[in-house]
Amino acid sequence: MAKVSSPDGPRRPAILIRSSPWKAGTEQTPWHDMFDVNNGHVRYFGDHKAGLSAAPGTTTGNAALLEAFNSHQVHTPAERAAATPLLVFRAVSRNGKPKGHVEFCGVGVVERTERLVQWGGREQTTFVNYVYDIALLDLSAEDDAVAWDWIHARRNKDLAHAQTLELAPRAWREWVKYGSSALPRLRRRVARARVTKVRDQRPEPGSTDAADLELVYSYFDGRKHDFEALAAAVAARVLRGGGHSYLEGWLTRRSGDGGADFVGRIDLGIGLAGTSLVVLGQAKCVKPDTSSPPSRSLASLLDSDEGGSAST
Repeated sequence: MAKVSSPDGPRRPAILIRSSPWKAGTEQTPWHDMFDVNNGHVRYFGDHKAGLSAAPGTTTGNAALLEAFNSHQVHTPAERAAATPLLVFRAVSRNGKPKGHVEFCGVGVVERTERLVQWGGREQTTFVNYVYDIALLDLSAEDDAVAWDWIHARRNKDLAHAQTLELAPRAWREWVKYGSSALPRLRRRVARARVTKVRDQRPEPGSTDAADLELVYSYFDGRKHDFEALAAAVAARVLRGGGHSYLEGWLTRRSGDGGADFVGRIDLGIGLAGTSLVVLGQAKCVKPDTSSPPSRSLASLLDSDEGGSAST
């Protein structure tokens, strides 16, 4: 949107960003934007392309976003009151059609920007562009919506910056007041279960995976303690595969184990910035087609080596 001259100085009402994931990698859109809306993060590539003679930071979109980035990094509430909000949209499919529908993703501020080299189009040439890491703000106080009256107020040249804030979302007002240090608590987060239902974990009947699962069950049926050793080894491989520093501990005794079958440790960070989290594992060797859930779940908290705690 074009800037307006307010009593406090120039102000851009908003920047509207639209991403079309179905175009990613094409000649028209050689970049691949990434949307993690549930965790309040968008990685958005600027509008420079291969073959353009203009400098990367002077194209329409990059110039506006770089200016917005600068306004998001200022140090005082009075300066942040003039900062430009980003309204982020993405194209979505409806009824099997990829075009013609957009979804509102949220209000954002630019946390970081980076200048990088990309592959461009079918010619496979390289070009320089900018990429922006955008933090989406929590709109739960507004029922996950934005009142367009706020943007209208920001377009009104007769209103001061402070007056427009009265219509802004709560998280935006908090960000103006406290700045980037408040983003961890103002970022959009979607509460969701992190446990996958048993039926969704099972392989397709008749598949190779189903046969392998049946073979494992048949081999360890009646050998509970041996199965716990297998579970501990699998857990170690999975956790290390995620890039974590995982140290295998021990198997607990056969009875009176308090619900934990094996113990391990994840080390996070190094030096003074490091901490260690205790991992408790529970192994259940149950028939693959059984409908009964495990008899117990672990909800214990153990003190870590550095005085913190962890639960699994």
